Amino acid sequence: MLALEGKAKSPPHFGSEALLASVESGAIAPLKGSWLIALHKRGGRLKRRQDMPPEAFWTAAELCRLVEKLGKHYALLFVALSYRWLTKDHPDPEGFHLAIIANVAEKYMEQEKENWILGDFLKDAFTEAGIPDQTDFAIFWDFPCLYQKPRTPEQDLLFMPGLRASNIWYGHEGSICWMQTEVPEGFTERMKEAGLALTYGESGWCFVEASISGGVKQGIRQLDLRLRKPWYTNYHDYMHTCAATRKPPLLPDEVRHLLETQKKFTAKADVNIVDQVYRTFFSGVTGFAKELVFRSLKWGDEDAKQLVQVLPQFVSLTTLDLGENQMGMFGGYRIAKALEVTKVLTNLDISANKIGPGGGKAFAEALQVNRVLTKLKLFGCNIGLVGGKAMAEALKVNGVLTSLDLSANQLTGLRGGDMSFVRALAEALRVNGVLTKLDLRYNQLGGAQLVLESCMRDAVSGRCSPLECVT
Repeated sequence: MLALEGKAKSPPHFGSEALLASVESGAIAPLKGSWLIALHKRGGRLKRRQDMPPEAFWTAAELCRLVEKLGKHYALLFVALSYRWLTKDHPDPEGFHLAIIANVAEKYMEQEKENWILGDFLKDAFTEAGIPDQTDFAIFWDFPCLYQKPRTPEQDLLFMPGLRASNIWYGHEGSICWMQTEVPEGFTERMKEAGLALTYGESGWCFVEASISGGVKQGIRQLDLRLRKPWYTNYHDYMHTCAATRKPPLLPDEVRHLLETQKKFTAKADVNIVDQVYRTFFSGVTGFAKELVFRSLKWGDEDAKQLVQVLPQFVSLTTLDLGENQMGMFGGYRIAKALEVTKVLTNLDISANKIGPGGGKAFAEALQVNRVLTKLKLFGCNIGLVGGKAMAEALKVNGVLTSLDLSANQLTGLRGGDMSFVRALAEALRVNGVLTKLDLRYNQLGGAQLVLESCMRDAVSGRCSPLECVT
């Protein structure tokens, strides 16, 4: 395929090939972000794909060249829009959605990284590629990007492949999804009279698009634009506020049940279509996803319960990041129990979740039977002295963990004077010869610091592998 022909193909949701193929085949005609912004500024309105000017769209060759130049940042080029159609014949007749999307698009193209900002940005990617003056992106917006009725026979042949390919744009691990969940004044009343979905979340199509786009992306790459504030001046503001709304992935049968019992469609036959779209996505990612980053999404104990139900389906998953969420002891217990049976996960970060001593003990129990995890981060989990001592005991029998972060956990008690964790740890390290990195910073060690250093020297003196202990 174009310049990428001959290269090994990646699974559809994890490489550029399927995204580019959807354009090259003619199934999807993505809009240029710069053209969309210009359309709004001149007071224009979106039209059906077949009525749009050719200069509004990217060609497959243009996108392929940019993908190769952007390298590891290529996915920032691809944006998918999920939104509520406002009328049956035209999704945005008055430009309500267009005004919002054009404003976000402009900020997306302008944002540059600053020292205090985390995340990858489009403009920086183009600058790094040596083409800062070409900064732009491709957006999938169904109405102007898929052929709409009435269609010619040739156009009709491309519609369903385009619909199927849209799940790749939404669900790709690196693409951006903008969920424009806001609707104009009076819309809800009109939908109530018509017996249709009143909100974005009640719409079956929107629900599945949101579920797909939230499946394997980093949190900051799926944004709910309804959460934006009028005073936002840059794209980082959107990333910071609009990302913390998604839920853990759902099993296909759960999605089907919700489609049949809670979601609404204009046509009942759409239930089977969107059900199949989700199943195709789910089977396409669970077999290949190696890393899931679900950080800072405000997930609590119930979200942990949902997550552990779906985790066994991710048969290739080696890295899971759940840091900076809101899970407590029960959430921590559920994640720990999942560790007891996993056969592939090697790296887990659950930092800054208040799982407490009970959660700490649950992870210690998991480490006694787990035989694959090599890195565990429990920074700021408030496991305390009880959880810390349990972890030390687990290290006596665990033979695979090489890196353990127990920083900021009050491991010497509230007043920093209890030495029992330090002694338990030293005893564990005399028999554990696998651990090579241990982080104990921010634990208010106080007088235990000298005891720890002495115990550590004694414990590791006979080790064949070095141990880096940071205090």
